[in-house]
Amino acid sequence: YGLAYCAYCGSHVAQVSFVPCASCGNPTNGAPPRPAGSGSSNTLALVIGIAVAGLVVVAIVGILAAIAIPNLLSAMQRSKQKRTMADLRTVGTALDAYGTDHEREEFPPGPTVAALHAHLEPTYIKSVPVKDGWETEMRYMPLPNRGYMIVSAGGDKVFQAEPAGGYTAETKTENFDCDIIFSNGQFIQYPDGIQTGGGQ
Repeated sequence: YGLAYCAYCGSHVAQVSFVPCASCGNPTNGAPPRPAGSGSSNTLALVIGIAVAGLVVVAIVGILAAIAIPNLLSAMQRSKQKRTMADLRTVGTALDAYGTDHEREEFPPGPTVAALHAHLEPTYIKSVPVKDGWETEMRYMPLPNRGYMIVSAGGDKVFQAEPAGGYTAETKTENFDCDIIFSNGQFIQYPDGIQTGGGQ
């Protein structure tokens, strides 16, 4: 049997292969030596790649959130607005029926919708909705000549004016914070078109 020697340094080895030589550290079969630090370089590249991918994902999530959150908030406000209008109309319809049956009487006294419980339930309405979509108690008051007015404060929960004289008929609003008013069978101030604002 012939003796095996390292192709780089000539040292005696057990066998010629890719195994590093004990003396010089190069492959005993003469193959090119591995670049120093190649393993650590690959690890560093992997870490950098994962970090960049993570930043990209975070950026995408941030962009989607910036688009989705305002739309979600607007949809929530729109839902509260629609529910409020439905409740105002429901109370108004019950008052109209009450007025028909009591045509020689004035409408019940206010100042809030809660005051109508005893007069409207259960004959004209099963349960009187007291608060609007923003959880603010709705105002109600009788008007001269057998009229009435029901008011929601809107998204900001602040009434813009006293119901008796501070509102103008046929007022269209474009802000969730504006009051919504139902009087004598119709809305006299109501949302129309794209709404802005946010309420509370």
